[in-house]
Amino acid sequence: MSDQVKYIVGYDGGELSMRAAELAIDKMKARGGGTLLLAYVVDWSEFEVMSVEELAVRHSQHMEHLESAEKDIMEPARAKLATDGITIESHIQVGHAAEVISSLADEKKVDQIFIGHKSSGLLAKLGLGSVAYGILQKAKVPVTVVP
Repeated sequence: MSDQVKYIVGYDGGELSMRAAELAIDKMKARGGGTLLLAYVVDWSEFEVMSVEELAVRHSQHMEHLESAEKDIMEPARAKLATDGITIESHIQVGHAAEVISSLADEKKVDQIFIGHKSSGLLAKLGLGSVAYGILQKAKVPVTVVP
């Protein structure tokens, strides 16, 4: 399977990320199959000032979110996207979505990144969400932004 493609999709369980995943699957089928990585990121800002108690609560919340993400978001996505000739893997991490997805793309040596976009503020005028924009800045492989 070394000649088959490997794509990553920033996946949050929403309609835009499902559209990005479906596009990646379609392109993968056309190329004879491969591996699709679904990346779900629980947002974390290391720049927030918190007490030890607040940090413990935040950590507990993130752990609960990570556990429920696999069952409630990733399992249904894998079932819906299941296709012969395509392996689907899920990766769930805490961090900044653009950083995690870009790093995972490097680590797993993917051929392309697919991301849906949600726009607000100044970036909306440019037609990009902040995560999509961040990935475009960091990625070392082609990025497809799905509206």
